[in-house]
Amino acid sequence: MCGRFAMPWDPEQVADMLGLDADGLARSVTPSYNIAPGMTIAVISRMADGRSLLSGARWNLIPSWSDTDRLPYPTFNARVESAADKPTFRDAARTGRILVPMLGYYEWDAGHVPYWFHLPDDRPLLAAGLLSIWHGIPTCTILTRRAEGRCARVHDRMPVIIPPGHSYPWLTRRADTHAMLRDADRLGGEAVGLLDSHPVAPLHGDGPGLIEPVAPAPEQGLLFD
Repeated sequence: MCGRFAMPWDPEQVADMLGLDADGLARSVTPSYNIAPGMTIAVISRMADGRSLLSGARWNLIPSWSDTDRLPYPTFNARVESAADKPTFRDAARTGRILVPMLGYYEWDAGHVPYWFHLPDDRPLLAAGLLSIWHGIPTCTILTRRAEGRCARVHDRMPVIIPPGHSYPWLTRRADTHAMLRDADRLGGEAVGLLDSHPVAPLHGDGPGLIEPVAPAPEQGLLFD
């Protein structure tokens, strides 16, 4: 899963870094090292005229057909293996593919220790997501896949990271929805080896201190060398 991430740049900075246009909704995005579901986050979509646009969307997808924005289940993540078939995500998987820029994301191990996952040079990560417009409000989810490598040592799920150079097909290619999601899953597997990680202190508040590494706790019983 992906339930917390960092996007500490102003929308204008993100647009400049990635060569994007930005719309008015992008200004509603607040930079943070502790972004949680329900907040407005930056998303990248491809417009009909070919432009890549940075905008804002509420991080908790609401399908357009829903009578309420208070669903009885969380929708900030969607499994890439099943999103094309789930009624909540099916329409968005067909027509609403997006990318979510982030500096990195947090995941918790079985002992509730948070880990920070990021690129070693702290370039932006691009996570695959889906967008749904509910009563005129953009809402979104981040796709997840089975974790591999060092990611799997912390948690069994991870966001679907689109490696550099593969964002354009994800946003623009018109193909069978199941095929697109299978391709995204495969690309996410290729991206695993790009990530660095380290444990961090429990997430409280905000700021760059949240991603500073901390020494892992000693194993119980190992009190002396």
